[in-house]
Amino acid sequence: MKSSRPILVGILIVSMGIFSCKKSDPGTVPPQTFVLVHGAWQAPFVWDSVKAELSRAGQKVVVVQLPGHGADQTDPGVITMDSYRDQIVSAINSVTGKVILVGHSLSGFAISAVEEQIPNRIDKLVFLAGYIPAAGQYPLSLATTDNQTHVIPAPAGPLVIDSVHGVLDFVRDSIAPIFCWDASPATKASVVANFRPDPVKPFTQTVTTTANFTNADKYYIHTLQDEVIGIDLQKRMVQTAGITRVYSLNTSHSPFLSKPDSVTAILLNIAGVRQ
Repeated sequence: MKSSRPILVGILIVSMGIFSCKKSDPGTVPPQTFVLVHGAWQAPFVWDSVKAELSRAGQKVVVVQLPGHGADQTDPGVITMDSYRDQIVSAINSVTGKVILVGHSLSGFAISAVEEQIPNRIDKLVFLAGYIPAAGQYPLSLATTDNQTHVIPAPAGPLVIDSVHGVLDFVRDSIAPIFCWDASPATKASVVANFRPDPVKPFTQTVTTTANFTNADKYYIHTLQDEVIGIDLQKRMVQTAGITRVYSLNTSHSPFLSKPDSVTAILLNIAGVRQ
């Protein structure tokens, strides 16, 4: 009995060492909370595949439905960029801790406004083919500098300005080719079936940024074959904003529909989650 004691002690020490190593493994990252915000003319369903993949990877996910999109029936005439900001803030306040806030397209402005309002709740700010605020500019003014976009007002292009209802609409047969030309036929059909005209006011409003935005931990995901926001404009906005951590996807404007696995992989990388 006495002679077996050193062996037992040795096993105990080794076991403690193993568990200690596992506990302090720098590659182990606790689950992050991702808040995903869709862009103009879209709705929460576009994030379904990415949400499912992030959840399978052990992450927490909140998908925001902006006013006037999806099932929300708010009058487009009263919707502003502040409406978008407040909806996102409300979603973030429904969870605890810091979040990784991801905004697509027009929502690049909205997530920037959120960063200004509740900077202590945002761990990382991620622009996915998103507009980025700059002094005195609003989304439509930025769009006018984009010589690669296919979003051109009628009759030359597919964009229909409905001033009576305060919305921006699209010629229906142009929606899938412009927004998600690389998606599957079924996905394209779903995008067209769920399409709704977008409130015009948020496109014409600026977002004032301060040190909160300047100091934020910012990332950008380029979409190289984008027909909504051309890659040249994307790069100019990134340079102006001083964003140095960038990723690229060789996709249309909607990579969450055509390559959700690639979007998920990038988001997990940004979060520091080992795959």
